[in-house]
Amino acid sequence: MSGVFHKLSLVRSIRFRKARALLFFLLHAPEQDHRSEKIADVFWGDYPHTKAMASLRQTIRQIRLLLTEGEGVALETRRGHMRLQCDENTPIDASICSLLLVPQWAEDTEQGLGHYLQEFELLLGISEAFDSWLSIRKAQATQAIAEVLEAKYTTPENEAHAMQAAKLAQVVEPSNEVATRYLMRHFWENQQPNRAIEAYNALFDHLDQNFDQDPETETIELLAGIKLGEPLPDKAPAADAPPKILVQMQNEAGLAPEEQSLLNVLFLDLRMRLSRFREWGIADGDSSEVVDLVVKIQLLPQMPNAPLHIEISNPGSNNLLWAEMIPAPQENWDEKVRTQLGNIANALSIGAGGNHAPAQEARIYDRWLRSQVLIDRWSPETEGEAIDMLSDITIDAPRFGPAHAELAGALNVRHILLPGTMQTEAEKQRALHHALEAISLDPLDTRAHRVLAWCYCHKAEFELAEFHFEQAMHLNSSNSLTLASCALGYAFAGRHAPAQEICQRMMSAPEAMQPFHLVYMAAVNYLGGNYELACEQCAQAGDSMTTAAGGWHAAALCQLGKMDEAHLRVKNFIVIIKKQWSLPTQPEDGEVLDWYTACFPLRDENVRTTLRKALDVSLKYRAKTTSMLPPSR
Repeated sequence: MSGVFHKLSLVRSIRFRKARALLFFLLHAPEQDHRSEKIADVFWGDYPHTKAMASLRQTIRQIRLLLTEGEGVALETRRGHMRLQCDENTPIDASICSLLLVPQWAEDTEQGLGHYLQEFELLLGISEAFDSWLSIRKAQATQAIAEVLEAKYTTPENEAHAMQAAKLAQVVEPSNEVATRYLMRHFWENQQPNRAIEAYNALFDHLDQNFDQDPETETIELLAGIKLGEPLPDKAPAADAPPKILVQMQNEAGLAPEEQSLLNVLFLDLRMRLSRFREWGIADGDSSEVVDLVVKIQLLPQMPNAPLHIEISNPGSNNLLWAEMIPAPQENWDEKVRTQLGNIANALSIGAGGNHAPAQEARIYDRWLRSQVLIDRWSPETEGEAIDMLSDITIDAPRFGPAHAELAGALNVRHILLPGTMQTEAEKQRALHHALEAISLDPLDTRAHRVLAWCYCHKAEFELAEFHFEQAMHLNSSNSLTLASCALGYAFAGRHAPAQEICQRMMSAPEAMQPFHLVYMAAVNYLGGNYELACEQCAQAGDSMTTAAGGWHAAALCQLGKMDEAHLRVKNFIVIIKKQWSLPTQPEDGEVLDWYTACFPLRDENVRTTLRKALDVSLKYRAKTTSMLPPSR
């Protein structure tokens, strides 16, 4: 038995589910240091802290009883930390991929792979946090394994090995059409048309039941050729790289803020929908990237019904393939955008399925789209309407995950948008409820994990918060909002090393940043002690996030000893906040600073005290200096 499957057999031999799950978790990150409190919160999040830590100690003992010396695996614990020591410092999923790369697999490889994938299902239900980790890790492992297998049967060196890889690829991913076509061709060439048809029928049933989708045109045509007895090529053609689509937003001069918000939402929504199709990829706009199709959208508010102009062109020939005006895009957008998806598919000679949606679903989607426009503007004038709209959607369509995630996110930051207000325990619990709903509906939703992490920050459950920040980063580590949000979350939790690492990654791609990202990074740098950079970023951010930036800026100036600048900055900040104060009575200067420093879910109260002191010193600086001057005559 290979080393990797021996480790898996150790997992399967444990009777206790929590111990089994913990060892499975640790095998995916050998040699990585884990804080015991984080592990306790992930696996025993609904237990009191003392009981959770006691359960963790018992679970560690159960694992150690199994791990005998000489097997190359040992669980090390020290001062509130743990790690799994392995002779082979490779995650178990990467080790499995390495096994599949060899020309001839060992006899136990396919069975071991089946056991590995089965473990993801057997361990479900231990905790919500661990369930989300299982979903993410399984999706990543499945994709990596499928890519290794595809290389074997699309460019086969040995027919028997290629068949073996194609069959295994179908087991790993039943919707894999490239593998299915390879099998269909093989069976036809070996005078087994019935088996070829069986392979197609299995694919068709899986796609129909799980995706409400037909097989690709190439697969259907292959089936027709087999049924008609037509000769097939000696070898299946190598899989071509999917075509790339670039979606561009063209800003019209003089757009009102609400019109710009609508255009932003339509642009992001169109990209999101296009990214769900397996038949093409979405280009990121890199100048070196080869693009097959360009989709440009532009809002024209000066025309009746403020139409959205959409055009599809071929960048190689500069030919315009399709252009259309979509009147009032904020109404019935679901139906209108589905038509455009069909136009894009036709331009690529691809049929996009699922062009029809129930009327109720379309109406829900339209309401959600309108809420996104309000969220994008996110001002004291629109936040109440946006939250009410999202609340109604979660009631009318409780299975619509994006509304739950957006509502939780809005509740998490409402008190920062409305100066003077504080997030109540009831609001914290409400936000947590909707974030958990979003995760349960779609465990692979990056935003849902990010929002849930912030919910845990506000409830001072920082170990769980860190866990979900990690999952958000695993799912999408290139999105600038995810990076900025996770960096700030880590900084609030006192985890300055990963926070700074993320900020440095963002700085390497400044074109992806928006002004409010600079405010996030300024706060990270202030909390990490980099006051000079925090000042620079606050200054660059300008008027972005007026209820947050001024406080970090003044405190950073104070820490640098630039007291004149710090005093002017904090005074100006207080004036801004008083103008936006949401309570009926106007506050004193100290009340503004009390509200501001209470807004942030800081793990260490000493950090909050230091921040408050820096702002207070900045505010009183001139008064203190003036009192030392001689009286005027």
